[in-house]
Amino acid sequence: MQAARSVLSRTLALAVVAAASACARVSAYAQVDLYSLEAAYIYNFTEFTEWPAARGENAALNVCVNPHTPLGTTLAKLSGRAVAGKTWSVKPIPDGATLAVCNVLIVDDASASAAAKTAAARDLPILIVRPADVDGGDVRNVVTLFREGDRLRFDIDNTEAARRHLALSSKLLRLARNVT
Repeated sequence: MQAARSVLSRTLALAVVAAASACARVSAYAQVDLYSLEAAYIYNFTEFTEWPAARGENAALNVCVNPHTPLGTTLAKLSGRAVAGKTWSVKPIPDGATLAVCNVLIVDDASASAAAKTAAARDLPILIVRPADVDGGDVRNVVTLFREGDRLRFDIDNTEAARRHLALSSKLLRLARNVT
């Protein structure tokens, strides 16, 4: 009886050590791969955003980002996936009036920030997202990602979303740290 308890306690101890080791690896991986985590957040933001009917007729959901940034490269891996009945399509940031092709604009570098500030971009129904650790200047973002300790969090400017005629799901709004 004592031998059986000893074997059982060693087995449980090994299981706890294995689980702790797996958690440590997952935690370390999440800390190292910030771009994959940001890409997952952005993908999910599009699941919980509704664009005006005229913008919703297209079968593609165009995510405009600089393809030469680490986040742009990571987002490109999601191309072709289905989201909210549309096909996720990552495009390079266009110039001027052609910003109208974008459903989402990722402000992760100076060219994206400049594009977001143009007159053409001001009134378009574009979900503007600023990733963590990026200075977006004076661009009005709909979603701003940031790090809080070892966690990735986000704030939502629902006033800006409404001004752009975007409807954000109440589920998304409840998950945000701050909603203005």
